[in-house]
Amino acid sequence: MTGTPGAGKSTFAKRLASVLPNSNLVELNDIVDEYKLYSKIDEMGSKVVKLGQLEEKAKEVIKEQGSVSNMIIVGHLVPEIKIKYDMIIVLRIGLKKLVERLEERGYQKEKTRENIVSESIDYCGIKSMEHCEETYEIETESEQKEVMDYIMDRAAGRQGKPPEIREISKFKELMDLIAEGNKYSL
Repeated sequence: MTGTPGAGKSTFAKRLASVLPNSNLVELNDIVDEYKLYSKIDEMGSKVVKLGQLEEKAKEVIKEQGSVSNMIIVGHLVPEIKIKYDMIIVLRIGLKKLVERLEERGYQKEKTRENIVSESIDYCGIKSMEHCEETYEIETESEQKEVMDYIMDRAAGRQGKPPEIREISKFKELMDLIAEGNKYSL
């Protein structure tokens, strides 16, 4: 499960884990924090993650959970670490909603702008498709339900109807933000 910070990854992953039998949720940010897998905190307040060490530690954590048949790995860094994923779900979000959520979290203007750009160019989706053939981008509640149903079918050994594979464009939303003179536009 991946997406821009503020897209709703953790919320959706927790909901999925609550109904998915024999599952465990692994938050990459928790691994980063617990094992201090970052070299510094940059001027925008973000941790500069040691990706190689995170990859090694994530694999170790997953291996320790060997008896769990449904592992849900969550984080915006999912596309950056090479783990064999059966499927990647990319949560997408409207840019105005993203701005609201990041402001609520106290993100600096520059960091919010960076995440608007990341969401606009579909960084997580494009990178995920490089690592996993079965990648789904979802944005709406109905798409979340469709993906959850598919995952539940797969976990039960049923074929299930795969969700529509689509790439969600945020270009028009970005252009609208720019046209409005939004303080985060480029």
